[in-house]
Amino acid sequence: MIKTVLKYILSDQKLLSLVGYTDKNKRINSYEAFNNEDHPNIVYEVSPFLASEGTTQYRCDIRVTTKDVLLLESISNRLLFLFHKKKTGVKINETIIYSSKHAGGSGIVFYPDYEVFEQTLTFNIKAN
Repeated sequence: MIKTVLKYILSDQKLLSLVGYTDKNKRINSYEAFNNEDHPNIVYEVSPFLASEGTTQYRCDIRVTTKDVLLLESISNRLLFLFHKKKTGVKINETIIYSSKHAGGSGIVFYPDYEVFEQTLTFNIKAN
């Protein structure tokens, strides 16, 4: 599911443009940022939390870090647009994402020592 979420995120050109993602400057990664000094960046984690016959529900935490609070809001809103859907029907390779729901997260946090803003969005994803 880690690769499925990455491919889903990378399929959205608007989000890639907001983040400044390129093949040489990969600002989207699982578990930890490629470069903590390079902003904005998106780090995500996926873990299964409920399995049943034919489907599994996953918890997906997406952490967005930027130096600009307005950019943080734009990126977070785009992630909400992509992941908060009752029925997605998105098929990536052999995985079908049936639904995805925003389940919470954090408010916007400012770290003055690093001069960055951070927000975490949590989604429940149902897939095969």
